[in-house]
Amino acid sequence: MKLKLKKPKLLQVMTTCSWCDHKIGNDGPIYSIGCKKRPEANISRYEGKVMPVKMSTIGKTKWAIVPPPEAAARRDGNDFFFTLCSENYGDQFKEILDLEKDIGKLIFSAEHLC
Repeated sequence: MKLKLKKPKLLQVMTTCSWCDHKIGNDGPIYSIGCKKRPEANISRYEGKVMPVKMSTIGKTKWAIVPPPEAAARRDGNDFFFTLCSENYGDQFKEILDLEKDIGKLIFSAEHLC
């Protein structure tokens, strides 16, 4: 039986660290990492909402924020982003994202099939 993830509210994702899962307080800084989607991925149904991102390297699903098409973040080239509570956690999360990107390239490339 497959378990269905409970979708959090947008505000909850915006105020929760994607690395440590702790609530970011009103007085704490909020950092973010912007990401680009794969060209073949259609994330339009998540615009202005949260989107689940399965991360195989850590065995978890993290929630990303997908800004609407007219948002400045989208104009700046960010299709979705993750929030974090510190620069240090941002660096660690970015390493995981880079690994996920490399794994994706390997899986979707035809070269490894030969």
